[in-house]
Amino acid sequence: MDLTLSSLPKIGPASIKKLANLNITTSLDLLYHLPFRYLDFSKITTIDNLSENDFVTIQGQIIDFQNIYTRFGKNLQKAIIKDKTGVITAIWFNSPFLSKSLTIGQTISLAGQVNLYQHKFSLFTPYIGNSTGKIIPIYHETKGLSSSWFRNIFSLNLLKLISSISDPLPVDIQKKYQLLSLPLALKNIHQPQNQSLLDQAINRLSLNEILSLQVTSKFIKEKQQASSVHRQLKSVKLPLNSLPFSLTNSQHQVISEVLSDLVKSSPANRLIQGDVGSGKTVVALAAAYFVQKNRQLSILMAPTDILANQHYLTAKKLFPKLKISLLTSSHQDQIPQTGLLISTHAVIYHQKKLPPVSLLIIDEQHKFGVLQRSFLNHQANPPHLLTMTATPIPRSIGLTVLKHLDLSYLDTIPQNRPIIKSFLVPPSKEKDCFQWLSNHLQTTKQQGFVVCPFIEESENLESVKAATTTYENLKIVLPDLKIALIHGKTKTEDRQKILADFAKNKINLLVTTPIIEVGIDYPNATVMIIQSADRFGLAQLHQLRGRVGRSQLQSYCYFFSATKNQPAINRLKYLINHHSGLEIATYDLQTRGPGEIFSLIQHGFPSLKLASINQTNLINQADQLINDISLSYPNYDFHQLTANSTQLDRISN
Repeated sequence: MDLTLSSLPKIGPASIKKLANLNITTSLDLLYHLPFRYLDFSKITTIDNLSENDFVTIQGQIIDFQNIYTRFGKNLQKAIIKDKTGVITAIWFNSPFLSKSLTIGQTISLAGQVNLYQHKFSLFTPYIGNSTGKIIPIYHETKGLSSSWFRNIFSLNLLKLISSISDPLPVDIQKKYQLLSLPLALKNIHQPQNQSLLDQAINRLSLNEILSLQVTSKFIKEKQQASSVHRQLKSVKLPLNSLPFSLTNSQHQVISEVLSDLVKSSPANRLIQGDVGSGKTVVALAAAYFVQKNRQLSILMAPTDILANQHYLTAKKLFPKLKISLLTSSHQDQIPQTGLLISTHAVIYHQKKLPPVSLLIIDEQHKFGVLQRSFLNHQANPPHLLTMTATPIPRSIGLTVLKHLDLSYLDTIPQNRPIIKSFLVPPSKEKDCFQWLSNHLQTTKQQGFVVCPFIEESENLESVKAATTTYENLKIVLPDLKIALIHGKTKTEDRQKILADFAKNKINLLVTTPIIEVGIDYPNATVMIIQSADRFGLAQLHQLRGRVGRSQLQSYCYFFSATKNQPAINRLKYLINHHSGLEIATYDLQTRGPGEIFSLIQHGFPSLKLASINQTNLINQADQLINDISLSYPNYDFHQLTANSTQLDRISN
């Protein structure tokens, strides 16, 4: 597309600067700034047929209009509209100019949501005239650029914007799958003529997003297979029988899959997905020990000092013959030539000092704000890549979309671990819960956590608990317990000492923030209290709950919440009754939308604006469509199906 933003009517230098706040810098970006929801005002409704919360269009005569000024210096505009079935009130705020355009006796159309005002149906700030009787797109906004501004821009420029768009799908493929053409889909996504065409437009553009993911994944895989590793490793036997516990069947299976990767000549790219507590770390350490037996170096990257130190201690305990070095902001061992280097982001700043790396392991990879392997791009031969995540990924997604990854699933939790008993605690019961906590910890000599969303209190969110305030209060309320506090601002040396004391059971209760979401593994910790639990996502709550229940001791998790929001309460109740990460993620997906799950797997992937990863039918359709094109068009250039032509150049290998 040759159009520039500055060449489009009504878009000047000021607007271009504001558009950049939404990452819109080209005309193509503008065209793909898609509505995130719609208001359906396409049906004219009589006043006697209204229901609360409906989005409606009404037509009637203005029988009264008032410009009302309040004693606080503000004003509102109030009109009474009558049709043949009844009357309704329309109210606008701070719009005195309406008194010049709305007059008594005038017949108008209004569109808006029906609300109750003084026990009567009313329309607040309804759309007037041209916006009525239509399906209205709503866009993500920035200061100075409202949804109305975008609708106006598209009314002026949409035909020009889509005129140079060609459809990458062959016409016979479009007909076979009953798809709108791409230009027609883009027209109806911004200016839907009716609900049927809007649905078809959403389906076509959603399919495009899935196709872009699949094709991008395909090219990454081809690029990987064209590379070769620094040194091909040989099969060696690992002392897995000497571990202090028995591996689960799925751990044995996944270790076998990883070791099969490591003896290949081309770099592997495997994702291990396992629920909280499924034992991903021991799989990674076994792979690192395999690499050491081949006299090569592995790197295990963790997102926090806490998690890196935890891995360091775990590795020393499970594999005492593994040569381990630690590199964090506060601890810098000499970089080894062989063995395992456990590090945080700190290793990125030492990349030029690194010898050839045979295996890169990334734990909780979604916590990193960098491309997965970019810091090793200086190596002529890329390493094998092993990533680990607790984010549940359905097998159907992995098989059809994430083609560049080999997927392994740890679907078994170690035996003899009781299910964590979970409870939703209202404010009236919090005091009793803390008293029970004190008695329980003193009686059993076990330990607990109290997690708060914030470090300090917020003036804007007074009801949300803060760690510092909670810590000070609990020291008074629970004087018989030894209580400590850590958060993101705690000095590293202080944090390490507190965690070391906690490991030695010198501390009964640790008050903290979500900093402990990963990397905390204390078998004696059996109680988790999460303050203002409605402020967290379900996946994060599941992770936090997983910081207890890591032994054969019965563990407990209490979700404190003062929310009156019923959907939030329903989400917490679901979490209480379910403990499978996959079930929780599926429910979260259905109630909150897909988010950016693919960014957890490979930073740089095209994002999903319309499609969802739970649309397995759409994903399977895209997979079949690619196969059909491959068979019918052997010379087809699949690059044109990616999000844009430079997508592949930006993606980490």
